Amino acid sequence: MSDNSSKTRNFYRIVYHQLLKRNIFALTGSIRVLPDFLVIGAKRCGTTSLFYHLPEHPCISKSPYDNMGFFNDNFHLGINWYKSFFPTIFTRNKIKSKFGDCITFDVTTTYMEEESTANNVCQTKPNMKIIVILRNPVDRAYSQYHLNVREKVEKRSFEDVIEENMNKLDKESRERHEIKPQFLAEKNNYLKKGLYAQQLRHWLKIFPRKNILIMSTEEFESNQQAIYNKIFEFLNISQFEIKNTEKMEKGNYTSMESKTRNLLLDYFRSYNNELFKLIDKKFDWEK
Repeated sequence: MSDNSSKTRNFYRIVYHQLLKRNIFALTGSIRVLPDFLVIGAKRCGTTSLFYHLPEHPCISKSPYDNMGFFNDNFHLGINWYKSFFPTIFTRNKIKSKFGDCITFDVTTTYMEEESTANNVCQTKPNMKIIVILRNPVDRAYSQYHLNVREKVEKRSFEDVIEENMNKLDKESRERHEIKPQFLAEKNNYLKKGLYAQQLRHWLKIFPRKNILIMSTEEFESNQQAIYNKIFEFLNISQFEIKNTEKMEKGNYTSMESKTRNLLLDYFRSYNNELFKLIDKKFDWEK
């Protein structure tokens, strides 16, 4: 496709999505705010609970729905399309005058997975605050597998799936001497999405460490309010008691076979240690 054809196509795409789909909201994009922070992942780690429960705080306003995917899948639609989903400056100032502050956010679990997404965020708002919640990759993989089973896009046994995943990752490591950090194109590679260090490394390179809060699902489940307090402190807003502790999108499925679990704990150990060294923090993922 020629450059002119591509530019024309992008122009009509922006016109369609901004003017026809978002109309007045996109037209007022210049007086609307960008989100103050992003929850960038990881998938099946508790991000949905954060999306629904954080806005109990009177100073926090969320996007209309989660997984908007602006900074990866929809970046070509333009900044006014994205801003059309967030409050106007006047609405923000009204909330700020009443409660002391007003901050907005977007939760998209695939943001963490690609370097280009981090670049897009930095290009758009270099001082963006980033929240990451990570789950033991063994449990994360099992949860995603059962989600796909429920959605009827996965029919293989978990053991067959992880054997295939391991073989693919080992082959990639042998051929490249490392595993290529490309995650979005491999939706059913449950293990690869648990290689957190590879996904976070670029974010930590281009954003100040003080702008990134990294916590674990296990910490969140053991004491939700303590984690919310950490988040509020990170965002520089007042402490607030979140009363809704319901776990969102909770899956019900049988426990993993102990043999399979031990296999995966061994498999992820070196990758987890790589993460702990990168973030200078260790999670209890040995059981």
